[in-house]
Amino acid sequence: MVKVTIDGTELEFAAGTSLFDACRTARGEALPHFCYHPDLSVAGVCRLCQVEVEGMPKLTIACNTTVREGMVVHTRSEKVRRAAQQILEMHLINHPVDCPICDQAGECGLQDQYMTYGLYESEVGKSDKVHKAKVQVIGPRVVLDKERCVLCSRCVRFCDEVTRTGELGIFNRGDRAEIGVAPGRQLDNAYSLNTVDICPVGALTSLDFRFKKRVWLLRSTPSLCHGCATGCSVRVDHEAGTVYRLKPRRNPAVNGAWMCDEGRDTYRELHADTRLREPLLRRDGALRPATWPEAWATLAAAAGPAAPLGFAVVSPRQSLEEIALFAHLAAVLGAPAAGVSGGAREADRGEGDDLLRSADRAPNRAALAWLGLDEPAGADLAARVRAARGAVLVYGADPAADAPGWREAVAGRTVIHLGTHRNATAESADIVIPLGAWAEKDGLLVNRQGRVQASRRAIARPGLAQEDWRFLADWLAAAGATEFPASLPDLRRWVAGRVPALAGVDLNALPPEGLVPGAVAAGAGGER
Repeated sequence: MVKVTIDGTELEFAAGTSLFDACRTARGEALPHFCYHPDLSVAGVCRLCQVEVEGMPKLTIACNTTVREGMVVHTRSEKVRRAAQQILEMHLINHPVDCPICDQAGECGLQDQYMTYGLYESEVGKSDKVHKAKVQVIGPRVVLDKERCVLCSRCVRFCDEVTRTGELGIFNRGDRAEIGVAPGRQLDNAYSLNTVDICPVGALTSLDFRFKKRVWLLRSTPSLCHGCATGCSVRVDHEAGTVYRLKPRRNPAVNGAWMCDEGRDTYRELHADTRLREPLLRRDGALRPATWPEAWATLAAAAGPAAPLGFAVVSPRQSLEEIALFAHLAAVLGAPAAGVSGGAREADRGEGDDLLRSADRAPNRAALAWLGLDEPAGADLAARVRAARGAVLVYGADPAADAPGWREAVAGRTVIHLGTHRNATAESADIVIPLGAWAEKDGLLVNRQGRVQASRRAIARPGLAQEDWRFLADWLAAAGATEFPASLPDLRRWVAGRVPALAGVDLNALPPEGLVPGAVAAGAGGER
C-alpha cells in the first residue's frame, strides 16, 4: 500500500492503482474525462483528467499515471480548472452545439463538463468551424454524426479490444481527423450498440431509440436481460408504462459493461399486439373474454379437488420462485410429475459466442435442476402427456409450436395456458390466464454460472393480467393447500428451504452482482 494526499486528504491505495481511480475515491466523483473507460485500455487522448502533482513541473493526466508513495495531488486548483477550460474549448471548436436535437442531450459528457468547468465566452467564430458529415448510417443499428465527435477513441478501442472486429478507425489528421468505418465495412458486429453507450457525446446514436424519447423523461430500473442464460445486468429505461430501451449495467462478475444487441431487443415483446390482457375461455369453439370469477370457476372444474391434473409443463423462462411454486401447485393438483420443458429444448438453442451470448436462450434453465425437475425433449414430452390422464397445464411455454406430437397428445383434453402472449399454445387452449411479463414483476434467475440474480419490476401489467406468484398462491389456496406464501419475501424463504443449493442463502438480500451459492460455486462456468 502507498500513501497519497489528494486535495488535502491522506489515503492509502494498492501499488499500481491509477491516479484516476484514486482521485475518484478521494473526490467521490470521477475527474472530468472523455476517453477513459474502466473496461478499455488507457488512451490518454482527451487530456481532460489533468491534475496538479507537487514536484512535477507540468500538469499530468491522471488516467495514465499510477500512484506512488508520498504523492500530493490537487484536483480542484485554479491551474487545473483553467486547463480544463482550455481543453473543453479545443473539443468544442468544431462541435455543432446542436443539443436541442441531439439524443444524447441530458446524458452528454460534453454538456456535463462544460456546466462544471466551462461557462466561458468562446473566442472561436462560427465561420472558423470545420464541418463534417452528419447522419451517416454506418451499420444496421448505429448512426454517426462526425461533427459531434470529440475523438475520444472509445468506440475504436471497443471494436479492437472487446469484439476484436476492428470496424472503426480514426482517419485523417489535425482538425480534419474523424471517426469512420474501414473501407468496405460497416459496424455490424453483435455488440455494436455498446459503441453508442460509451460515446460520451452524441456522435453515435441508436437507430432504434433515435428521436423516440428525451432521456430526462425516462425512469431507470435495475434488472436483468432475459435473452439468454448469461443473465446480463441491465438498466430498463421506461416512461408512462412503456419501455424504450435496455442498456447494460456494469457487473464485472457477469457482463462487465456490455450486452449484446439481440438482448436489447427483448423489450419489444412487452408491447406486442399479441399480449394477453384478460382471461379467455373457449366458448362455442372460440376463445372469448371472461371475467376473473368465471375463469376461477372454470379452473376449479378443470383441475381442482374433484378433477386431478394430468400433466404440467413450465418454461425455463420463468423465475426461480415461480417454477418452485408451480411445481408445488402441480403436485397439489394431483399431477404424477411436474414435467418441465421449454416446449422443446431445441427451440431454446441459438448462436452463442465467446464473449457474452449463450447458445442457451432460456434465462433460467439452471433453476430446473436445482428444483429437481426434468426437461423432456419434444417427442418425449408429447409421449408423457399422452400417457397421463386429465387436464394439461402449460405455464409460459409454447409446446404447440415447439414440441413434435404435442397437438395430437392433447387432442380431446382440457388445456390450460398461463402466459403473456397469444402464442400457438394459447390459441389452441381451453382456458387462458394472462400473467405478467419479465419487466412487470420481480423474480430471481439462475444464470449459466449458477449465479442467483434479481430481476426487478419496471412497469405495470397490462389490462387484467395478474402477478404470477400471487395467481399461483391463490390457486394453491383454492385447491386446499396448507402451504402457500403470503408475500414475495415469504416465497423466497420457502424456496431457499426447498433447494439444497440455497441452504443458508438469504434470497431477499442478494448483493447487486448476484450470488453464486457455495454448493454450486465449484461448477460455475457453464455452456455458452
